[in-house]
Amino acid sequence: MSNNKHKILVHVCCAACASYVFSELEKENFQITAFFYNPEIHGKAEYERRLSDVMTLCEEKNIKLIVPEYNIQDFFAPLLPYQDKNSIKFISDKKRYKRKRCQLCLSLLVREMINKTRQLHFKYFTTTMLCSPYKDHDEIWNMSLEGSIDKSLNLYYKDFRKGYWTGRNYARSHYIMIPKYCGCNDSLEEGRLE
Repeated sequence: MSNNKHKILVHVCCAACASYVFSELEKENFQITAFFYNPEIHGKAEYERRLSDVMTLCEEKNIKLIVPEYNIQDFFAPLLPYQDKNSIKFISDKKRYKRKRCQLCLSLLVREMINKTRQLHFKYFTTTMLCSPYKDHDEIWNMSLEGSIDKSLNLYYKDFRKGYWTGRNYARSHYIMIPKYCGCNDSLEEGRLE
């Protein structure tokens, strides 16, 4: 590849995952801009801890970081019809509700990632969620393609899961928090049950 770096927007969920994804993208000659958009993270303190670690990582790696205003209602508003017993969309089954909740969350994060990529006039985007063995890669892939195809944007897809433990080890050695749950209150409760 030439010395010209391709600009890429990277949606970042946490510093542990980002540490590995950033290093892989740097090897591929990308100029990274990090995007910390995570309205699903339950608890302002949890959100700020994750953001603080991401800010530190971006500073160390000289990566520009974009942080939109934290608004948890961005996450909760689409869920309300599925929680309202008077709504035709109400889901009483816990497994079906979890699947829908995660689908709506991914859709929100992918949509905002695509919108920000377009706004910045970048051609490429990706997400550190692709580092997690707990995320549905097919869902992320399909939503990203569906949302970007008419906008001339490209999802940079790489199965970063092999670096999941590398990111965890980096976090431990750099005193970075390793999240114990995905982000939302439901995932916090589900994590306690496992």
